[in-house]
Amino acid sequence: MTFSYKVSLQIKHPDADPKRVAAGIGLRAKRSWAVGEERRTPKGDPLPGTYRESYCVFDLGSGDDGELAEFLRQTLTKLEHAAEFIRELRRTGGKLNFYVTWLPNERGEVFDVELLAAMARLGIDLGIEPLC
Repeated sequence: MTFSYKVSLQIKHPDADPKRVAAGIGLRAKRSWAVGEERRTPKGDPLPGTYRESYCVFDLGSGDDGELAEFLRQTLTKLEHAAEFIRELRRTGGKLNFYVTWLPNERGEVFDVELLAAMARLGIDLGIEPLC
């Protein structure tokens, strides 16, 4: 039995320009804001206060094939071109993570040591939210 998943890349940084982050990663941000901007809902309605850090989220893809580990492996390969940029983001206080929403059904997934090492080398953490 397979399972469904959706993966995004979230990047938080103390003060990076979101446009520069998107250019450095080489992807179009689904949502972003810069430190100091007025807070807004996803629909654009104003909220009280300002953002305390810059943020970008990139949709990386989804599947219903139960092959999440392979999807992450392929995604890491595609992001390798941005390795130096990612190191610079982390060196200057940035945090990056794959954010996975997952409908596991009756099957789990193994993230082998090679996959985890590749994420560590690139400097990307892993967050998983199972959907029930």
